[in-house]
Amino acid sequence: MSAPTSAPEGTLAKLGRALGPKYEVRRVVGSGGFAEVYEVWDKDLERRLAVKVLRPDVAWTSGMIERFQRETRAAARLEHPNILPIHFVGEGEGLAYYAMPFVDGMSSGELLKRSGALPPERALAIIIPILDALDHAHKAGLLHRDIKPDNIMLDVARGRPLLVDFGIARRLDSDASAGLTQTGLVIGTPHYMSPEQALGDPNLGPASDLYSLGAVLFQMVTGAPPFDGESSQQIVGKHIADPPPAAHDVNPDVPRELSDVILRLLAKQPRERFASAGEVIAALESDRQPSTVRSRASAAQAATQLLVSGATEKRRTVGPSDGRTVKRSDNPTVRRRLGWVVLAIALPVLALAAGAMFFRQPQLVFENRLTDMVAVQVGGEERRILPGGSFALKLERGRRLDLSWQLVSRLGVSLGDTIGIANPRGTTRLAATARPAHGAFFEPLITNETGEPLSITVNAGLAGSQRCGCTVPPGAVRMAIGYYPLFENSTVRAEAGGGGRSATFKDLGPQVDATRGIVGLLFKENDLRTTH
Repeated sequence: MSAPTSAPEGTLAKLGRALGPKYEVRRVVGSGGFAEVYEVWDKDLERRLAVKVLRPDVAWTSGMIERFQRETRAAARLEHPNILPIHFVGEGEGLAYYAMPFVDGMSSGELLKRSGALPPERALAIIIPILDALDHAHKAGLLHRDIKPDNIMLDVARGRPLLVDFGIARRLDSDASAGLTQTGLVIGTPHYMSPEQALGDPNLGPASDLYSLGAVLFQMVTGAPPFDGESSQQIVGKHIADPPPAAHDVNPDVPRELSDVILRLLAKQPRERFASAGEVIAALESDRQPSTVRSRASAAQAATQLLVSGATEKRRTVGPSDGRTVKRSDNPTVRRRLGWVVLAIALPVLALAAGAMFFRQPQLVFENRLTDMVAVQVGGEERRILPGGSFALKLERGRRLDLSWQLVSRLGVSLGDTIGIANPRGTTRLAATARPAHGAFFEPLITNETGEPLSITVNAGLAGSQRCGCTVPPGAVRMAIGYYPLFENSTVRAEAGGGGRSATFKDLGPQVDATRGIVGLLFKENDLRTTH
C-alpha cells in the first residue's frame, strides 16, 4: 500500500453513513490498487479500527462483491495469534468493506525500506510465525493469494508479526473461476506472484502462497525481490520462465542451508515445493540450519526495536500539532480568574452530564487482557474472546449484573473469576486479568536457545510445584505454557531432556506484568548446570 493520502471526500462521508453513528471515520491511512484503508473510532468500545473499503472507482460486478464478502467472512473465522482478525464485514452506501483492529507499528515492507536486508535470524523471527499462521489458514481451507511484505505487519504493542489482508483470500473448495476476477484480471502482486498465479491457473493450491512467501523471505535476506523489471509484465514473465537466483549468491551472509530452502520455495512447479507451511518450518528449524537460526528471541526483539523507538518519539509530541507554542501565564491573579471562569462553566456541564448518565442505558464493556482465549458467561449466553479482544453489551436498568469468565487453555491451572454488581450505571468496565479476586497468576513465555528440548516445572521447590506437561522444543520463541499461581519467590525450572542438567529463574514475582501476568524467560545453553 502507498503512504497515507488525503481521503476522497465522497468515500469518507459515504463510509461514515454506512457504518452509522456508533463509528467515527477519521482519515484514510493507505490506498492500493483495489482498496483503501480508513482509521475509524468505535465509540461504544472506545477502540481504533482499520476499515478496508473496496475502491468505488473500480468496476466491481455484483458477483465480485458477493464473492469478496463470502471469502472475507470465511477468513473472519480464522483464530491465530499471528493473523489479524476481522471484526465484521459490511456493505452500504455503495461500498463493500470489512473492519480489523488498528495495529500500531509498521509493515515488513516499510521495515525493509528503512533497514535494507535483514540478518537471517532477524528475518526468520518474522517469517516463522507467519508460516505458522499460513499453515493454520491452509488447514482451514483458505488461500491468502497476496503474500507480500506490506501484508506482514509488525505489532509494537505485542511484539509479534501479523499476517493481514485476507480480503482477496479464496476457499480451497470454491469454484474454479474464483482464481480470476470476472474481467480476467489476475489477483496478486507481480513481485511475489507464483508462476501458476501469473498464468491465471484457476486451481491454485497452498504451494502458490508458499512461493510468494519464498519471494518475501528472499527479499528480507537480500534486500530485493528475486525478480525485477521495468513493467509488471516483465516481472511476471521472469517468474514464469527465469530460474530463481540463490539468496547466498546475492548475499554471502545468507547461510547455504537457508538459501536452499528459499530456492525450493521458488521452484517453478508447485509439486517441487514444500508440501505445507508446516514442512517449511520444520526445514528452517532443522539441525542442518546454523545455530543463529535458533536465536530467534534476540532476533524478535531486534526486529521490533526500530518500531518501538519510532513509536516512542511520536508519542512525545504534546500540544497543538500546527507548530504553535503554548505560553503559560505566570500571573497568579490571571490564573485564579481563569480558574473561577472554568469552574463556573464546568459545574453546570458536570450537572448535565451526571443527569445524562443517570438516564442513559447502562452498558458493560469487557476486555480480555490475557494471552489466551477466555469464555465469558453473561446474560444467559457464552462469548469467547480472543487475547486483546473486547465486547460491549447493553444492560437492563436497575437489574443486577452477574458475569463469570474462564480461561480457555489446556496448560496450567484453572483461571477465572465471578463478578456481581447490584445496580450498574453508566459504563461498567471489566476485564479478564492475571489478578482475579482469588489471587495472582502468571504465564512464563519460554524461549529455548539451549539446542535441546526442555521440560518445565513452575514454582519448583515451593508448595504447589507443578510441571507444565509440555516440551519446549529448541528454537521456540516466547512459547506460552499456561498460567500458574504467582508468589514473590515464584520460580521456573527448565530441565534438558535426559542430560540431568537444569536452569532456574528465581524470585519472579516483581518481574511479572501485573495485568497480563506474563514474564519472558530466555534459557541459553550455558545456563544449564548438572544437578546432583
